[in-house]
Order: sequence, then structure tokens, then C-alpha cells
Amino acid sequence: MTTPFRIKVAEVFSDMPYGRDHKDGDDNGERFRKEIVLPALAEHDLIIIDLNGTMGCGSSFGDEAFAGLVIHEGISKEEVQRRISYEYKYKSVINNIKKYIDEAKPRS
Repeated sequence: MTTPFRIKVAEVFSDMPYGRDHKDGDDNGERFRKEIVLPALAEHDLIIIDLNGTMGCGSSFGDEAFAGLVIHEGISKEEVQRRISYEYKYKSVINNIKKYIDEAKPRS
């Protein structure tokens, strides 16, 4: 069994991740996806996104960082769902992230 690689968002990225892209500031979902999540997926079979210690995860950040894997990076929903899990004190945030992924449609 493979041990999941843990990404502690508050420590390696920001305690206040927000926004979709660079127009929204430095702590945006696009940068998180490209600089943190994609390299982790390239090196590890399973990753845990640990949002504890953050002040939340806004919808635009969550959509861009995680559904963006399906929309922009061409990774299937099934692979994202299989390889990434989430931890946060508020289950509603995790449920929203999963909903964004489930509703994502790859760009054609």
C-alpha cells in the first residue's frame, strides 16, 4: 500500500487561499494547481490536501485548483477522485470541492 503524500496548504502555500488566477492575487487556485498539486501528482500515487490551518477555501480557489485538473490539465474525474483526498474541519468545504470536480467538464 502506498502512503499518501500530505500537502499542508497553510504551511506550503497560504493560510488564506483564495481566487481563481493571478488577477485575484498570489494565493490563487491556478498557481496552487500548477505549482503544488501537479508536481505532487507526478511524484506520488496518492495525495492528501490538508486545509487545516487555513481560513477556508473559497469557491473560485477550490474550483480552479481541483476541478481545474479535469478542465485544464486533462486528468479524468475518476483519477482525481481516486488519487486526491481532502482534510478540513468543515466537511461542507470538502463536499464543495468534490462537487466542483464532479461537475467539471474537460475543455475540448
